[in-house]
Amino acid sequence: MQSFWYSLHDWNILQQHSVGRFVGLQNFIDLLHDSDFLASVRTTLLFAVPSIVLTICVSLGLAMLFSGSGWMETEMRTLLVIPFAMAPALVGVSWRFMLSPEFGVIDAVIRFVTHGALSHPVLADPTSAMIALIAIDLWHWAPYFMLMFIGALAALPKETLEAAEIDGAGPLRIFFEVTLPQLKPVLAIAVLLKAIFSLKMLDQVVTLTSGGPGTSTQTLPYFIYQTAFHWYDMGYAAAAAYLLAGVMLVLAMLYSRYILGRNA
Repeated sequence: MQSFWYSLHDWNILQQHSVGRFVGLQNFIDLLHDSDFLASVRTTLLFAVPSIVLTICVSLGLAMLFSGSGWMETEMRTLLVIPFAMAPALVGVSWRFMLSPEFGVIDAVIRFVTHGALSHPVLADPTSAMIALIAIDLWHWAPYFMLMFIGALAALPKETLEAAEIDGAGPLRIFFEVTLPQLKPVLAIAVLLKAIFSLKMLDQVVTLTSGGPGTSTQTLPYFIYQTAFHWYDMGYAAAAAYLLAGVMLVLAMLYSRYILGRNA
């Protein structure tokens, strides 16, 4: 609770070593009128929504493809899980090198495929930098949710799938009318978990884009990080962190309530 006490004070550690003047809820009020804070909230949503949707869709597709027990499915699952085994900070640093216009292999591949149509480095343009951030987050998290969905698919009753096949239903109809409805509980949990992961994502922003170009990829966690460790405004950063923590708390409560409701 000491951090909440800091959020009620005007405290810049460059100006004073001890906790500063008590301002009550003024830091929270100022945040709601702070254009940089509101821009970071918008950027967080621009990142989180596509990241959640793409991660769930891609991981579910991969789970459908590699849920079998053959050697190929086993080998592919092993290869695909490697990105998730990497530390988030290492993911950002690795991709920053690979997207470098001087020696990056991914940048070279993009320029070859587009025949040089991309006239600027990927991380130098606001739109392509955000797309890269979303794509890398997808690359990192899709294996985790793929394994979750593979487990869910293995737990589905075989009788319903066999009955649908006997009735003459095709693969697409079986998926949308039989498999997907039975996966709704797992999908709900996956969406809540990915929302939490996306909202608190910081490592890749720090190591990949540093919030740039400009502030185009400055998410809310990065705004808090910059406020605390670049501007050293601890009271203001603590207030922003508690606003983010409030949203995370709501999502965590929804997740817990859903899990407990399912197990009741």
